[in-house]
Amino acid sequence: MTRRCACCGKPFAPRPQVPDQAYCSNPDCQRTRKRQWQQAKLQSDPDYRDNQRAAQQAWAQRNPDYWRDYRADRPDYAQRNREQQRLRDASVRNQGADVDLAKMDVCDLPPGLYRITRHPAFPRESGASWVVEITPVAVTCPRKMDVSREDVIDASAISP
Repeated sequence: MTRRCACCGKPFAPRPQVPDQAYCSNPDCQRTRKRQWQQAKLQSDPDYRDNQRAAQQAWAQRNPDYWRDYRADRPDYAQRNREQQRLRDASVRNQGADVDLAKMDVCDLPPGLYRITRHPAFPRESGASWVVEITPVAVTCPRKMDVSREDVIDASAISP
C-alpha cells in the first residue's frame, strides 16, 4: 500500500509500525513534520512551552557571545540585516502614523494581573489611541491562565 507524502506529495510506502504515517522519509519532509508537531505542542501544552523557554534561556546564558560572534563572522549577514531593518523602519514611517520605534520588552511592570482603564482627563477621539491608566490588581497572580474568567474580571471597571 502506498500513500502520498503530506509535504512533498510523492508516493511512499508507510512503515508497518506506523499505520497513520503521513510523511515520507525524506529529511526535508521529516523536518516539516517535526516543525508542525513542535508548533502544535507549543500552542497546546503550557508545560512544554515553559520547558522550551527555560532551555533556550539556559543555552543563551551558557553562550552569551553567540550572536555577537555570529555577526562578526558573517559581515554580509549583518549588513543585509541592517538594510532590511532600515526598509522596515521606512515602511512604518511611510504609513503616515506617528509610530515610535522602540523595544517592547523594556517595560518595568512585573508579570501579574492589571486593570486597564481609559484615563478620564483625555477624551476619546474617533479612531484615536486611548491614554490609559494601568493599575495593579495582583502582581503575583495565582490564576494566570484563568484571567479571562468572569469572576476574576471586575466588570464595573469596564466601560464602553
